[in-house]
Order: sequence, then structure tokens, then C-alpha cells
Amino acid sequence: MARNFLIWPTLLALIAGCTNTPVKPGDGEVTLDQHLPLRLAVDMSPEDYALQIQHYYNPRIYFETYRWTEEGKLVRKAALTAFAPLVEQVLPRNEMPVSDLIIKVRGDSFFNPAFQNFYINVTATGYLPNGEEVGSFQAKWVAKSVIVFHEQELERAYIAAFQDIGRKFLQSGAMSEAMRQRATE
Repeated sequence: MARNFLIWPTLLALIAGCTNTPVKPGDGEVTLDQHLPLRLAVDMSPEDYALQIQHYYNPRIYFETYRWTEEGKLVRKAALTAFAPLVEQVLPRNEMPVSDLIIKVRGDSFFNPAFQNFYINVTATGYLPNGEEVGSFQAKWVAKSVIVFHEQELERAYIAAFQDIGRKFLQSGAMSEAMRQRATE
């Protein structure tokens, strides 16, 4: 009886440990750990940066809870974190006077309390310093969360979505175009 009691928690712990195990990229996938010789600036409109959202949560139908999140700051932090392995330097645009590539980001989220899922939509548009657009990409991500850890899960979901956009930038050749322009300067 005691052995049967210990089997289920052990199996659940093993499954939970496997969910965070990194997976090697396939043949057609691009790895994010590139460290290209570029200075990347992440830009956001002031309205997007100041965005605060309120997620509704109704546990067990006894009471309602509303959680405020500074989503604009969270989006920029996630973009900086996700793009950091791609290039040698990534900073917010107002902190980087000279950049080789400017990526303007935008994100929004929706929390479904019934399924406890965050639905994330992000958009990133890349520009060269002369203003020429080199690519615009969108990504969506769904993350399971409980409201107690909602900010951590929300940030993790944004990072995953921006990593997807980083792969799209690498596959499209936008980073190569920025490196070519840097070499001609």
C-alpha cells in the first residue's frame, strides 16, 4: 500500500521535471544562441510602454479578484531577454545612441480564468538606422497559469513569443542585412 502511495507523486515529479527540459532544435530550425556582431535597440511607443492591464480571476466562484500588471514594462523586459542571445548588445532604444538594428515591439495579453490560460500576441518590426524596414513578424503563445504566479508565467510566455520572433528574424535574413549595412559603414 505504501509503495502505491509513493508511485503517483514520483511520476508527477518526473513529468513536471521533463516539461522544462530543453529540446535540441531540428534540422530546419535556427538556434537563438548566435551572438551576432550587432547592436540591437528595442523600441516601444510611450503608450505601449505605459500600458497597464487588469486580469480578472474568479477562484471557486466565492469571490472575484483583479490583478493589475504593468504589461508595457513586462513586454520590453521580455523582448530584451529574448533578443539578448541573438546579438552582442541589446538595450532599450533610449539607452543606445547608435544601433545597427532597431526592433519596435508591441504585445498584448488576455487571461481566460476558466481555463487559466494566458493568450499572448506580440508584434516586432525591424528597421535599419536609415529607417528602412527589414521585416515585420507576429507570434502568438498560450501559457497555462494560476493567478498566484501570473506575472512570472506572463513574462515567460512573452519571452517564448519573442524568441519565436527572433527565429523568424534570423530565418528571413533581416539580421544579415543589418550586418551588411554595418560592414559598409
